[in-house]
Amino acid sequence: MSDVKALTIISELERWRDRELGTKLTWEKIEAFSGYTRQALSRHPRIKLAYDEAKHALADPARVSSSRSRDEERKYFDQTVRDLESKVKRYQDLEQTWFQRWQRIAVRCSELGLNIEDLDKPLDDLNRRGDKSEVKRGRKGKGEH
Repeated sequence: MSDVKALTIISELERWRDRELGTKLTWEKIEAFSGYTRQALSRHPRIKLAYDEAKHALADPARVSSSRSRDEERKYFDQTVRDLESKVKRYQDLEQTWFQRWQRIAVRCSELGLNIEDLDKPLDDLNRRGDKSEVKRGRKGKGEH
């Protein structure tokens, strides 16, 4: 059994210990989850210890479940949905702002006799590097032709 698989099983046993998966823990349930037999599982000291700790915690009637109640889950997910809806709204507003800006730019280009497709051509390698000194040397000044 790999260390990752053992840690996955231990993590599952911790969820049982915290009563997230109920209170009726058996080796059969861990066998079904892991695909290993009880004998193979109990040979691993860390898995055996996690199982024993979970059984002990589940046997204590005074121990409170650390898992969320259904109402808490619902509140959590409702808040998550509200947060995500708020983010979507913010991005929609940003998209609308950018769309309006590009409309203004397209109109100004047209007024100045510029073709927006010409402005949107890919940059050559020189301009992608950002080496502006080469670009300036390659351009003709006002008096040069």
